[in-house]
Amino acid sequence: MKPCFGYIRVSTKEQEDGASLTAQKDAITGFASQNGLEIIQWFEELETASKTGRPLFNKMLQQLRRSAAEGLVIHRIDRSTRNFSDWARLDELSRAGIKVYFAADSLDFDSRGGRLMADIQMVLAADYSRNLSLEVKKGLYGRIKHGSYPFQAPIGYINNGKGALKTIDPIKGPLVKLAFDLYCSGEYSISSLTDEMARRGLTGFYGQPVVRRNMETMLRNPFYIGKMFVCGTLYDAAHEPLISAQQFHQVSLVKAGRAQKRETKHKRKYRRLLTCAECGKTMTGECQKNHIYYRCHTKGCANGTIREDRLEERLLSRLKRLQICPTHHDALKLRLLSWLSGSGSSDMAASLRLRISDAITRKDRLTDLLINGTISQEDFEVRKQNTEFELQRLREELKQIENQQKSEADLDDLLRLACNLHTLFTCGAPEEQRALLKNCTTNLSVRQGRLTVTPAPMIKELQKMTKNDDHQPSSDALGIAKSSESRPVLHLP
Repeated sequence: MKPCFGYIRVSTKEQEDGASLTAQKDAITGFASQNGLEIIQWFEELETASKTGRPLFNKMLQQLRRSAAEGLVIHRIDRSTRNFSDWARLDELSRAGIKVYFAADSLDFDSRGGRLMADIQMVLAADYSRNLSLEVKKGLYGRIKHGSYPFQAPIGYINNGKGALKTIDPIKGPLVKLAFDLYCSGEYSISSLTDEMARRGLTGFYGQPVVRRNMETMLRNPFYIGKMFVCGTLYDAAHEPLISAQQFHQVSLVKAGRAQKRETKHKRKYRRLLTCAECGKTMTGECQKNHIYYRCHTKGCANGTIREDRLEERLLSRLKRLQICPTHHDALKLRLLSWLSGSGSSDMAASLRLRISDAITRKDRLTDLLINGTISQEDFEVRKQNTEFELQRLREELKQIENQQKSEADLDDLLRLACNLHTLFTCGAPEEQRALLKNCTTNLSVRQGRLTVTPAPMIKELQKMTKNDDHQPSSDALGIAKSSESRPVLHLP
């Protein structure tokens, strides 16, 4: 009996679980027994035949070239290959004296007529594969245009079957949102964030531990703000977003290096908060003789150092002078509520509508620039994506202004903070103290041991309102009813 290899193939894991492989093997076994052939080795593969590079198929051809068997038995032509490159390799094998049999097609591969019929069937198989690919793509893009993501859901979302929208995973979803919050704080690198989220229980696909690659992909995936990025094009999606466009934009700033994002070895309380009044560089904390000193390391800078405990004494004194007298709390609240319900909210909304209109105009002009050849397709896609993100951020801010259900609660938090700067700083944990300083100051500078504290615009506005009853607050300074994703969170006791 002539020793031969048997080759069977299906394209997907789902087909493997069916009866296809068994049916192919039975047909080849029956054909071999009727024609005096002996199957000495089986090659069972789960790969599409429309592309080259199948590992088992290549291994089998290499062994046949080394005369490991005298023939090859395949169930049908479309089971062998659906591309012309692999078909040519089978032809070369036949010319080298290796017999190629097709169990179900009854073709004599060595005769002129049999080879012609085999070539025709191969062309039909290749065309079927191309047509199937086009139909699948047509269906996928149809679902994409209707806002449905047809691929595997990213970490934090759940697959709900073909055609159904992805939904937020009740376990992983909050953890993914927390990952964005932590990265926006600027206190974590990608590596340290990966370790932190793994410690908190976030897992990747199939329950595997989250790795750095997962975190990188997650932080740049617009799926979390209700967008889909498919084949270089950004589409609107219908699923529920997990984070805001503002927070996604903040992440991109951190990743681009416009905001600081490194993990420090020694987490000093005032790290990256103090600047040198002489040269404007950040002052670095270091431990000397059991005390922490902050100094400027710029070469040639004549500024001195300041000890942390003395810095804190001066800081507490400045915060006490900056805070609003509690007796003004109720009056300020009434004035701010009146302003919000009047022209203040209207001015903010009108400004945002103008910015939205301008962004839409710029987006429409991009198409004209592309058609005229002024910009390339690649440049067009980048600008379009940036404009889409900007529009979504502006619309989110406008929606918050139009729905001011939380304005009074926001005002209470703002006024409590402004009236209790000294107390909150004294009682807060180190990270809460840092958050308070980030919220309520814009600059902490040191010159020869003297501390200068510049209050944040919202504190300045409230101070002006306490001194002048006619002063109208600035919406940009107070930031009321605006997104605050980019600011650190302060938990008030």
